[in-house]
Amino acid sequence: MKIVKPALFLGFALICCVATGVVSSLFVSNYRSSEAQNFPAALLANTSDRLDGYLTCTGYVDAGVEAVYVLDSTTGMLSVGVLSKHPAARGFQARYQGNVLMDLEKAITVLNRQATGGKKSSSRSKRGVTDIPQVALAMPAEPKYIMSVGSHDITSTGNTRFGASALYVTEVNTGLMFVYILPWNPTAHSSNSPVAMPISYYTIERFLVPMVVEESVDEG
Repeated sequence: MKIVKPALFLGFALICCVATGVVSSLFVSNYRSSEAQNFPAALLANTSDRLDGYLTCTGYVDAGVEAVYVLDSTTGMLSVGVLSKHPAARGFQARYQGNVLMDLEKAITVLNRQATGGKKSSSRSKRGVTDIPQVALAMPAEPKYIMSVGSHDITSTGNTRFGASALYVTEVNTGLMFVYILPWNPTAHSSNSPVAMPISYYTIERFLVPMVVEESVDEG
């Protein structure tokens, strides 16, 4: 009966572990690669971050083309940029700007007017406000926002169409969520033609129970 020396046994075990690790790594890598082909890029690449009242995230506007969104919570300024595809340009080919704070003020004014008139806003309304309860909303002294990006399947045609992602900005005091979708011109992007456009919300909805105290609407 042969006795296996400890050194030889440990060496053999180490070789087996390394081989197993390599095989597992290759399997996981191939699996992830396969999964990436089965899911939209917009679901894999979006990122977000926040610091000292500034929020930022990224989202696809077209296949392989991302936009970066930056929101200043203090001023409500929403700035968006899309890099040029031409290396010589080395800058943003498309820029968009909006103001969430101004949109919030306008939305509260409109919703309070609808509430005092005894009407509920409809999802078929021009601005897309969906079933806002009949309560008076107060403008928060310190608006607080959360922001993220997601894909959508809203169809559009023409040279300028909807970008592939929707930006969701929620003001947590009022519970109002604003949805922004960039107007996107792939022809301008391909030719590196500068684009500078304002953006406004596509729709709003009261998505959260508000943190602020509401005043009941006097229906009499």
